[in-house]
Formats: sequence, C-alpha cells, structure tokens
Amino acid sequence: MIVRRLHREFSQNPQGFLSTFYGCFVQNKSACDRLKLMYYVNGHYIPKEDAKISILDLAVLRGFSVFDYLRTYRGRPFHLEDHLQRLKYSADHVCLQLPHSLPEIEHIVGTVLHKNELPEASIKILVTGGASEDHFTPLPGNNLIVFAYPLTAYPSEYYEQGVNVITTRLSRSVPTGKTTQYTSAIIAMQRGKAQNAKEALYLNSKDEILEATTSNFFAFKDDILYTCCSEEVLIGITREIVLKLAEPHFPIQLQPIHLSEIPNLDEAFITASNKEVMPVTHIDSTPVGNGKVGPRTQKIMQLFRSYTQQSHWPTLNIPRYHS
Repeated sequence: MIVRRLHREFSQNPQGFLSTFYGCFVQNKSACDRLKLMYYVNGHYIPKEDAKISILDLAVLRGFSVFDYLRTYRGRPFHLEDHLQRLKYSADHVCLQLPHSLPEIEHIVGTVLHKNELPEASIKILVTGGASEDHFTPLPGNNLIVFAYPLTAYPSEYYEQGVNVITTRLSRSVPTGKTTQYTSAIIAMQRGKAQNAKEALYLNSKDEILEATTSNFFAFKDDILYTCCSEEVLIGITREIVLKLAEPHFPIQLQPIHLSEIPNLDEAFITASNKEVMPVTHIDSTPVGNGKVGPRTQKIMQLFRSYTQQSHWPTLNIPRYHS
C-alpha cells in the first residue's frame, strides 16, 4: 500500500516528489540503514554489503569492464531493451563476452527491482573482465553485477535556471562504447568545480563539441537543432528519444557545433537517463543566448516529460546497437 501511494504521489508531481522524498531519505541516516538493498552478483541475490569482486579483477586493475545505466518511471524500467542492446554492443566492442543472454539479464533486472521495492530506482548493469592471473590477460569467468538504488533527483533550479558547463580537450578512450573508464571525465569535472560547472563538454582536435562526460549535447542555432552523431560520441538512449520527439517540431542537423559558435547559439541542453533534458545557459562562462532557459528547450522538456508518462515505450532499435 505504501509503495502504491508513493507511485500515485510521484505521478502527480514527479520532480517535487523526488526532490522531497530522496532529500529526506539521504538526510535520514537511520532510514538509509534500514533500507537493505539486494544486489545480483553472478547468480546470487545478496545484500549490498556482501557484494564483492576480486581485487585482481581487470575492472579494478585495468578498467576493463562495461556497464549501462537506466532508471524507472512509476517503477517501470525505461527502455530496458535498448539499454541492453547498448550493453551488448559495448561488450562486443571491447571483446568482452556477456555471461548471460539479454533476455536473461532482463529477467535479472526485474528480479532486482522486485526484491528492492523502490518507489523509483536507478539501475546499473555491470560486466567486468574477471580476475586475471597476470593482471592483464582476460580469462573465462566474467562477472555480471546488477543493482538498483534510490533515484536521486537533481535540484529543480537546474531545470528552471539552467546550468553552467565547461569544455575540455580530454577525451574518452572508447567513445562508442559505455565502459567504466571515466578518468578523463572525473578530471574534467574536478577542474570544472572552480567554475561551478555541472558538466564538461568534450572537444575533438577540430574544436568541435562532441558530447559531455555523462550526457549528450544539443544546441539550437537559428531555430535548427544540432547534435553530434559521429564515431566520436556515445549514442544515448535519451538522446534518441529527444530526436524522435523533436523531429515534428524543429529542423535537425546531425553535426557538431564548433567552439567558435558558442556566442551565436540561441539555446543548449544536455540529455541523459538521470538528467532527462537539462538546460545549459552558460558554456565556459559565456551565456548561451540570453543566458536563460529558452522556449525551444522548454518545449522539448515538456515533450520528454509527457513521453515518460506513457503506458508504452516502443523499442528504439538504434542502428548502431541493434543487430
């Protein structure tokens, strides 16, 4: 009954509910202690504190692992099939074999959600390279770890006032796959703290904006919506949804914005499973447009929010990931 009531309150005011509920949740340590999360590790559902892998795992020693992240809406995993297709692509791309089939992993995700009974959840699916005798060469025995934890909402002012982001010339080592190699992202965000940046945009050697550390990047210029679509970026699930939702309303160009074009942009935003559609109002402290959340971005935010409340989400079958 409690879970049903929380679902009802969430559907009436998603952002307010999450900000209030999870804000209180995080602040209440005793509540956190009472929440006994269950993780899946290699065929076993075990308490979070018992979820462990070997220190000789290549994920630990070499960063050799892939993962995917998604969230729920009203308790339902959002575009799970598309996330699993991307997980398989990422694993294949780095020559890492999935320990289970995608239908089996989908069942595991459902079981993890059922066991944890969270009003709204973040879900991570992690495949690691397994323990290695020489600390370098993969051996049979990859690990599959699936876990869910309370979804944390970003502050409402991020969406009402927009956020500041910076640019960086650091780069991702395997840009088309979702690996756990986030060293460049962590460095970029550490540097961005001094500018109160909430994200960092990767630039390539041509000074073109590719994507952000954990998001895809969009910009409006002369009423045209731009986003990069090259082998230098990870194709986000939220990104693909936004493109489909925006297509009837705006002309779209699948090409990057150059660093020199930032002063000429009208609006910008980033997309990600946990961020949804988040307005960007400053890049490297330069205002985007008038420095406020623009009407086109607001339109896309509303389209996306409405889409998340649908009873059915058709599988995207993104060409890069679908085989």
